[in-house]
Amino acid sequence: MEGIRNVAEEIIAKLGLTSSVKSLFIEKTDSPWQEKALIKRKKWHLDVKIIIWDDDAFLYGRIYRLFLYIQDVLNPAFQYDPKITPDENNEPGVRDRYNQIWSLYVDSRMERLGIENFYDRVLRRNLFIDMSKELPWEDADKIFQTLWKKETYTYPEIVDHAAHFSMLEGRSRQASVEVDIKRCAKEPYVKNHLERISSKTFRDTINELLSFTAYNCKDAYIESSYYGISFLYQRRVFIEIIPSWENHLFITMLDPETNRYETYVCTEGSDISTIQKTIKEEYDKMLLYGKQP
Repeated sequence: MEGIRNVAEEIIAKLGLTSSVKSLFIEKTDSPWQEKALIKRKKWHLDVKIIIWDDDAFLYGRIYRLFLYIQDVLNPAFQYDPKITPDENNEPGVRDRYNQIWSLYVDSRMERLGIENFYDRVLRRNLFIDMSKELPWEDADKIFQTLWKKETYTYPEIVDHAAHFSMLEGRSRQASVEVDIKRCAKEPYVKNHLERISSKTFRDTINELLSFTAYNCKDAYIESSYYGISFLYQRRVFIEIIPSWENHLFITMLDPETNRYETYVCTEGSDISTIQKTIKEEYDKMLLYGKQP
């Protein structure tokens, strides 16, 4: 505990916070994910409590980043105003984005300062993309890179970005497997899968493809999973079909010869007869390889 206190007091002095932080309390935790800084405002000073992972890895950087939050709070140019903070119970999604964006602001400064940090750019990027579940990975990464490069924020800007996240998107509107899989998890029925296709003509084409596959792959078991429409042969997924909101159809098919899966993207302009031919050929291979000792 004394080592943590010595490091913390050194950082307090380095950041010019000595006159503002009167009392420092330290609590240990068994996980870096639970680290945080808590402040209590007194009339002329702050009481600060830091919760720190009980490990020496990146200790200086982990403590330094916590006091950057406190420095932000005390910086008039940052315009900290707790009254506009998103409510965790009423706006959990906005609150999560708010936490991520402020943390991103802290950790990007850590990188520019050259201080080793547990929450480096790669980890912060992965956490940001995981938070942005409604976006394709490529779009979420573009937003992250833009926010990371921004050198200064105000508190109202962070709150506004969190509340109006869609304004930051600049989405490519391209078909995205990762987004469609997340949507499929909420709609596990064949009918609902197909309803994601806005074009009636293309829906009819997909129905034709499903009928063809069911007829020609007689020993295959059809299953509507959370991820799409699957055809299983001997308990193994042979074909998986995922309709997309963008009028795209993702078909993943097993090649029994190489034992590898390959994904095809189909649109209204795709040659359905070529796809049907490929399905029949691969299924015939499944039958052949399945009969071999």
